[in-house]
Amino acid sequence: MPPNYQDRNHVIGLRAPSSRETEYKFISDTVNDICMEIKAYAKEHFSKRKINYEACANCLRELCKKWNWQPSKTETWKDLLEKTKVRNVDNGMKDSEDVKDLVGLCERSRVFESLIPQLRERLVNCLKEHVHKYCVSFVEEAEGVDARPVHEYEEAIRSYQKDINIKVDSMNADILKYGELKTPLEKFVEDGASVGTLMEEICIQIVEISHVLKTWASDDAAYPDKLEQEVFFNNSYKEKLHEDVVKLHKRSSSLSKSLERKQKLTSKLEKEYLVYRREKMKLKNSLQTVCGKIEKFQRQIDNINGEIEDAKEMLTNKRMITPRQQVDMQLKLHSDLKEYERLFERIEVMERQKMRLERDLKEISDRTYELKVEVITNRHDQEEINQSLVGMDLEEKSLRDRIDAIDRKTNVIKNIRVLKVSPETLRKLHRRRREYQQHGQLNEACHFVAQFIGDDWKKLYIKLPFVPVRDNSKLKHDVEIIDMIAGRRDKTIPEQALKSLEKWRVFSRRHADISQLVRSLRQLNKLELAQKVETKFVNASAYG
Repeated sequence: MPPNYQDRNHVIGLRAPSSRETEYKFISDTVNDICMEIKAYAKEHFSKRKINYEACANCLRELCKKWNWQPSKTETWKDLLEKTKVRNVDNGMKDSEDVKDLVGLCERSRVFESLIPQLRERLVNCLKEHVHKYCVSFVEEAEGVDARPVHEYEEAIRSYQKDINIKVDSMNADILKYGELKTPLEKFVEDGASVGTLMEEICIQIVEISHVLKTWASDDAAYPDKLEQEVFFNNSYKEKLHEDVVKLHKRSSSLSKSLERKQKLTSKLEKEYLVYRREKMKLKNSLQTVCGKIEKFQRQIDNINGEIEDAKEMLTNKRMITPRQQVDMQLKLHSDLKEYERLFERIEVMERQKMRLERDLKEISDRTYELKVEVITNRHDQEEINQSLVGMDLEEKSLRDRIDAIDRKTNVIKNIRVLKVSPETLRKLHRRRREYQQHGQLNEACHFVAQFIGDDWKKLYIKLPFVPVRDNSKLKHDVEIIDMIAGRRDKTIPEQALKSLEKWRVFSRRHADISQLVRSLRQLNKLELAQKVETKFVNASAYG
């Protein structure tokens, strides 16, 4: 272990890092130190000449025979190294390669069993107390906004965590497997090749975990730049959308003016159409009147023609009338002929008037129809323009919604970037972690103790330290009150115990912590429960 490791870890554990660079440097230094130590160990114990493990096992049996030991009773390499210190090995045998290899195997295991737990602890501590604590995406700050780089990095974090968990689980399984293989020593030496392979695999796993941590920290360091790039992209995209809105406004304005012109034209055409329609109706009525007069005159002419024919017939047959009647009849015939001519002239005038009216009516009808078509066409054009304007309004609303969504996304990303690069954020995370350790873990520990303390909760309450100090009479009174309330409300013993621990935390406020709880359990001779609390809530590792 480097001499500054414990000091450095202790200092960073006590106070929040001053900057992200401090955290990255700590993570980088930790994994580099671990990789260097693994490399040094591998160079020392796995880069030398090939070992004859069968010869080493024979050498072990021969040493045990000289010392009158049973090889099967030699548990581990520790037994052999201890015995070589107090037992002599003749010089001839001591200088043999087999003895050197045998001692080398023991030394390899000694260093391995000292180094690996230490490196594993440092690695897990770095992961739990630094990477997990500070290399975060702040996805909760997105508040449901689809901020792509934030969610992508959150997915990357899950991938890193999954990968690390798999590797750590595999490493832990291999460490347990190694623990099963290291005894008895005779078997351990015989299987030295497979044991060595297992040890190398454990070393490789530690190096792989270190590389994952380093890559994670590197991605986290690049995370603010990715957020900034996303902000630039969003701003450029927003500008393009604004340009689209401006173009849409111009088109909409042009269509609105066109619609206004169409409306004015339609109004004018409608008025003109109504004038022509009224004129058409007048001409129709006039034409009907003229046609009626023509028909009337024609009937009169027909009647006069009949009278004229009758008069001519009577004048032709003179025997049938008297001279007086003949004179009257001739006068009547003369009058009818004049009336016939007058009516015929009237009919000719009416016919000319009819032709003029029909010509005017056709012209008026054609123009009325044209106006009607123009009005209908203009109305259709107005409907199409209105539909286009409605579509443009919807399109503009869609563009503005997208601009608002980009603004929300950009604001979220900017906020997350500020959180990510601000030293104050690291201090807040540190304070939050300390508060959880002081209050959250204490709350969980109190619930745990309440489940197992049983009736001894009363004795524990008396043993707990209070700040400010609470005298025995008040403590006993507290116990009596809890008992009395429990009796009235039918509270269980774990509920009473939890209530007493909550009361302790209230009276002691910020001074109550897990170490005081553990200390009080030990004073009460609840050593096993104290050990469980300490292991679970004080020294617990993220990976067991």
